[in-house]
Amino acid sequence: MKVRPEGAPFIWGGLILILAAGLLGWPALAALLALITLFLIRFFRDPERAVPPGGGIMVAPADGRVVEVEGGHLAIFMSLFDCHVNRAPVDGEVVDVVHTPGRFHPADRPQSKENERNLILLRRGDQEIRVTQVAGMVARRIVCWVKPGDRVDRGERLGMIVFGSRVEVDVPPERWRFTVARGERVRAGETVVALAGER
Repeated sequence: MKVRPEGAPFIWGGLILILAAGLLGWPALAALLALITLFLIRFFRDPERAVPPGGGIMVAPADGRVVEVEGGHLAIFMSLFDCHVNRAPVDGEVVDVVHTPGRFHPADRPQSKENERNLILLRRGDQEIRVTQVAGMVARRIVCWVKPGDRVDRGERLGMIVFGSRVEVDVPPERWRFTVARGERVRAGETVVALAGER
C-alpha cells in the first residue's frame, strides 16, 4: 500500500514510541501505540484510482460523504477513516492557488464557512472550476501539490488535508448538473458527481 511522505514524521514517531515503550517494559502502552501507528499508516494511504474515461464528466475531488449539493455547489466531508488525498474533478489549468487563514470548526457543520481553506482555481475551456480544501476541527494542515500554470488531468492528485476535513467544488450551474445526493458516499477520482451540458 502506497503511503504519502507527509505521514512519515507521524509514523516514524509512532514506531520510536513503540520501541521505547517495549524497552521500558510497558507492553500495554506499546500495544496501544502500535494500534495508533497502524491507524496513521492507513490514514496516509494513497491508493491508485480507476478514473472513468469520456468527456463531459466530473469526478469527486475527495473520498467521503456528500454534505451539501445545491445549484453549482458540492461539498464532501472526509472523516478520519476516509482517504484524504484530494484529486482534480476535471481536466484543466491551475489559474490560481489562494490560502486563507481561518477557524477550525467541525468540517461537516455550517460554521465551517469560517474555517481555514485553500482555493485551487481551475480553468477548463471558458469555464472556471473552484476546488476548495477546507480544514476541520482536527485538521490543522492543508497540503497543496499544484501551483499556477500547472495542467492537471481529471483524477490527478492535487493535495491532501491532514486529519478530517471537507472539499468543496463550485461550478457554473448552467453548465453542470450534479448527479449525487446529500448523504451519498463518493470516492475521489472514481465517482462521477456531475455531467456537463447546457440546461
